[in-house]
Amino acid sequence: MSLLLRFLAKRGGEKGGFDVLGRCVRSARVFRRRTMNNDAYHKELLVSQFPMSSAQSKTRNRLLAFSSAFASIYIGYYSFPIVSDGMINSAVYMVEHESNFMRKRGLWRSEWVLTTFPDSTYNTAKKCVEKGMLEVVLNLCELKEKETDEDVKLGAKRVLVMLAQSESGRKRVDGDGKLRKRVKRAAPEALLAPEPTR
Repeated sequence: MSLLLRFLAKRGGEKGGFDVLGRCVRSARVFRRRTMNNDAYHKELLVSQFPMSSAQSKTRNRLLAFSSAFASIYIGYYSFPIVSDGMINSAVYMVEHESNFMRKRGLWRSEWVLTTFPDSTYNTAKKCVEKGMLEVVLNLCELKEKETDEDVKLGAKRVLVMLAQSESGRKRVDGDGKLRKRVKRAAPEALLAPEPTR
């Protein structure tokens, strides 16, 4: 039986035939050659084939740059809710770190997220409060001067004010008397009503 299959496989040649297991085989080279010759829609087009003046070339480059920038903004706007949880988690971990360098980076990231992406649209402040950012930042504000940097304390106060003045932060602070006292000691301006946005 195996001798018959080998004979059929050799007999197939270039146009096709049978393989050693008895399956029908079509030569890939013949198939590729046919599709390359008859397919007018998949020929390679190069920009050098089309003559362009320098003004047209500049306009083309500007259109490409504008469309690329617009596409990246559009994708970023709609993909942020997917990515935001990871960014907030990493900001919390960075703020909890022992080194002041990592704390500054985490505070900068959380401040950027809270200011760039409003809570009304993306629920960023709500996610930060749920992940424990309020307590972590409050702990940073309460550290002694020897344990942390002055820039870290200022950044922590800014983030604390943003979180405490958000709707979910206010609910969290008002629901816990001890937390309210700690926030009042660390940043009294955090308990004031937020300024209306223009």
